Amino acid sequence: VAEKAKDKNKVQASSGTAFFVTNKGHAITNYHVVEGCKDKSKIIYQGTDYKAKLIAKDKYLDLALLKSDLQNENYISISNKSPKKLQRIIAAGYPLGKELSDDLKFTSGIVSSLKGLEDDSTRIQIDAALNYGNSGGPIVDEKTGELIAVAVAGLDKQVTESINFGIKAGSVKNFLDSNQINLDLNTKKFNLGNVDLASILESATVYTFCKWIIKDYLIWQQSDNNLTTLVVVIFNFA
Repeated sequence: VAEKAKDKNKVQASSGTAFFVTNKGHAITNYHVVEGCKDKSKIIYQGTDYKAKLIAKDKYLDLALLKSDLQNENYISISNKSPKKLQRIIAAGYPLGKELSDDLKFTSGIVSSLKGLEDDSTRIQIDAALNYGNSGGPIVDEKTGELIAVAVAGLDKQVTESINFGIKAGSVKNFLDSNQINLDLNTKKFNLGNVDLASILESATVYTFCKWIIKDYLIWQQSDNNLTTLVVVIFNFA
């Protein structure tokens, strides 16, 4: 079903969470967070807005790599170990964007399953709470602070409880390797077992967003297996 929008010059926005994986402004988020931004994404780092250029994407994995012109102090190291069931994890992000508050939020839980929906082996299932706006945020090991997964999705909370998913750190590592981001050049800034985890997450996790003015657009709905997707086609960016 397609319909022409009646209102003109509407301001639209997209937002989510991202996190640094190097100290040179490289940040990971979900592709679906930045897909509609047409390379107009920004991040907020230490209270300042920075342009974030989309330099790589993987639609299948739902990963995107952003690059900002800054030298960030901290970043999140990616675990070389496979996740384990019952592993304690912490998720960081900006659920509901800044409508809730501009403060980074934490939730905690465990790795519930080593597969995602429909036996997707690139994802894990967790019971830590994830909401709209958590997309693209880091899921880290509670003890080491290393990346276990990237928050990506959850099942409908009206019919399920605590069934959320993250993209495995191994897939993130492969994505970065494929795009010539050498994490071996990173310098460790902390020793495992002696991690000020809250401090690292606060400084390495950022709010990402974009805004645009729509002068003319189309909206249509697709319905497949009770999953409804709204698609917006943008013609004019601010």
